[in-house]
Amino acid sequence: MTRASGIICLAAIGATTAALWLSPVEAGDQPLPGATVESVVAVARRLNPTVAAASLDFDAAVHKIGTAGVLADPALVFEAWDVNRLGVGQRRFGVEQEVKLWGKYGLERNIAQADADAAKFQGRATVTELVAQVIAAHGEYNAAYEAVGISIEIKRRYEEILGLLRSRYGTTSVDQQDVIRAEIEAATAEGDVVRRQGEQKSAAARLNALIGRPSLAPLAAPTGFRTVKVISLAQVQALARSANPLLALAGAQSNSAAQTKSLTDLNYYPDLTLGAKYVQRPGTEDTGEFLAKFNVPLHYEVKDAEQRAAGARLGAAQARNEALRLRIDGQIADAWFGVDALRKVVQIYASRQLPPARSSVDNARNGFQAGSSDISLVFEAERRLRAVQLDLLKLKVELQTKYAEMERLAGGSL
Repeated sequence: MTRASGIICLAAIGATTAALWLSPVEAGDQPLPGATVESVVAVARRLNPTVAAASLDFDAAVHKIGTAGVLADPALVFEAWDVNRLGVGQRRFGVEQEVKLWGKYGLERNIAQADADAAKFQGRATVTELVAQVIAAHGEYNAAYEAVGISIEIKRRYEEILGLLRSRYGTTSVDQQDVIRAEIEAATAEGDVVRRQGEQKSAAARLNALIGRPSLAPLAAPTGFRTVKVISLAQVQALARSANPLLALAGAQSNSAAQTKSLTDLNYYPDLTLGAKYVQRPGTEDTGEFLAKFNVPLHYEVKDAEQRAAGARLGAAQARNEALRLRIDGQIADAWFGVDALRKVVQIYASRQLPPARSSVDNARNGFQAGSSDISLVFEAERRLRAVQLDLLKLKVELQTKYAEMERLAGGSL
């Protein structure tokens, strides 16, 4: 294969992946991803190589269905009989075909179909997990972006305070300590801006890697955290039982094991071989021969062992299916209670901690400007506000991550 044809093949694979797993993406120039969760999820579904691998695994399993439940290749027969020094007495030309009876072909096709379903659901589970990771990474990117804004705003306010102090006291030594303290706080704020900007770049690089883009590819500025919907625990668990791809995968594996057990049970029944030959006899009229033969299943102990093994595999698959259902129910409950608690904590921080912290900063700044309070009160209020704002961002990221985990367990967007 030439390099050009290889590139064309990869492009075709990408198109196939998009058709199998994704919603159609409109042609033409697209805006930069990153503004919303939906924008980066769409790119991840289109570009991430993990999605392409899952699509190709499913494609291979589908093609395998065409190789199951079909007749074996016939055997051509060429024979020479009564061969001696006078020559060949008879020449025989024929064909033999093995035929499986008792519905074995249908069971073989059912096994291949169940395996293809398992590959499909495995691919969906892979994509669902990737989406959850992308949502969590976008939450971190959004928080890092907002943290930069908080740090820049604090730096601006500290520089205003430093300018005010310098204009008020000049270079006199009376209150020079306040100027020095303000300079230290302003320098610390500037360093925090640099650190937060580095964290934003790191979060953007991680997000780009997840969605299948170069780490330094540009991203749009995020517009905010995704809204977390309110949904009952019973609704999420019911949705998971019908849509969770891992449960569907376990069901397909159980179906494959059941079909394999049924096929193994038929090993006690013989298969048939049919044949026909054209016979040439020198000096007399040509004739034909027909053949029908059965294999005799005498080794019952072997077939008994195969049947018991197939039964054990079926039981194990069914037990794993039930264990997975119980585990997913428990994991959903854990995620749901976590989301519920985090939603309430975020609301408490936003309504009961953030406003008083902002008021404290305003009061301290007004008091300092009026000369009725010390500069240390301003810095203390600023640090308290920054701590509340950053803690709130951490809680929002944790909420987004927990909610994405609940969606993954439910099998898709809630």
